[in-house]
Amino acid sequence: MLLAGLKQFVSVGSHVLPGEPRIGRSRRNEWEDHGMDSTADPMISLREATKRYPDGTVAVHSLNMDVRRGEICVLVGPSGCGKTTTMRMINRLADPTGGQVLVGGEDVTNVDVKLLRRHIGYVIQAVGLFPHYTVRKNVGTVCALLGWDKKRITARADELLDLVDLDPSTYGDRYPNQLSGGQRQRVGVARALAADPPVLLMDEPFGAVDPIARENLQTQFLALQSQVEKTVVLVTHDIDEAVRMGDRIAVMRQGGYLEQYATPAEILAHPASEFVADFVGRDRTLKRLSVTPLPVLTSQAEVDAALPRIPADVSLQAALTALLESPAGRVAVIGEGEPRLLTLDSIHSALRAAA
Repeated sequence: MLLAGLKQFVSVGSHVLPGEPRIGRSRRNEWEDHGMDSTADPMISLREATKRYPDGTVAVHSLNMDVRRGEICVLVGPSGCGKTTTMRMINRLADPTGGQVLVGGEDVTNVDVKLLRRHIGYVIQAVGLFPHYTVRKNVGTVCALLGWDKKRITARADELLDLVDLDPSTYGDRYPNQLSGGQRQRVGVARALAADPPVLLMDEPFGAVDPIARENLQTQFLALQSQVEKTVVLVTHDIDEAVRMGDRIAVMRQGGYLEQYATPAEILAHPASEFVADFVGRDRTLKRLSVTPLPVLTSQAEVDAALPRIPADVSLQAALTALLESPAGRVAVIGEGEPRLLTLDSIHSALRAAA
């Protein structure tokens, strides 16, 4: 019963460890047999995708958007805007009633739902770990559904625990109630990645932890994503989280309408409507600092050797912080060639140029 229920929200796949025999057909062959391509770009496409309930309520209204392979797409908006329903249509926890949802180039309604979910990881806010399973067994449950042998399951579980920065020798035999909220969330991510799915869905994954733990989890997930390069759809109501996490952000409003779909920098600099401008907040110029890189400086002014130094690849936000903390109100930027002088005027000019 528990294992059957798990199939609704975790990934099931056919990850193979180096040197091990493959169990069954490869994931790619499975996808190709059903018209899906694990290397498709975009990996996810919504074409006039609609969700209408029998009472006439429209949760998602004719949504059009593409999620490119390896990108993080963040769905953000107020309660009732249809962001979670949109995500759930991707793995058919909610079937679309109109239009198309394509994964790997194939309409999801034409794919066996079990096969579809084998290739889509699912991380939820409540995590959903089995309290009577050890951490290692929780992570390996997906692999057990595939019929892997015990040795292989243990190796994969330990590999994933290492990947999410939980030492398997320390945490593998613990139970969920012996972990912090942030640690439980990382175990949930490890479980969703256990079968190496190309797509990962995350429903407010960092919402149930305190602000400090949330920021740490966000940082750790972005570092993890740089290694695994999954196609991620993440739902949140927090615009700051969306700006930090997303390669692209879909801003939705009540009734399931898409107001704007663009990069964080574009949404902050050029909100498409009054609704978007209000939602991202009046401090959107300050938010832009975090998504605007430091430009190449051409100033030939002499740089005092005593000035604080920052690398050339930081954001304007990090540069401004260094400037404000500098007693001289200036910092030296270290990159190729000689150090360059950075001032408040430099940041002001860079922000205006980026707009």
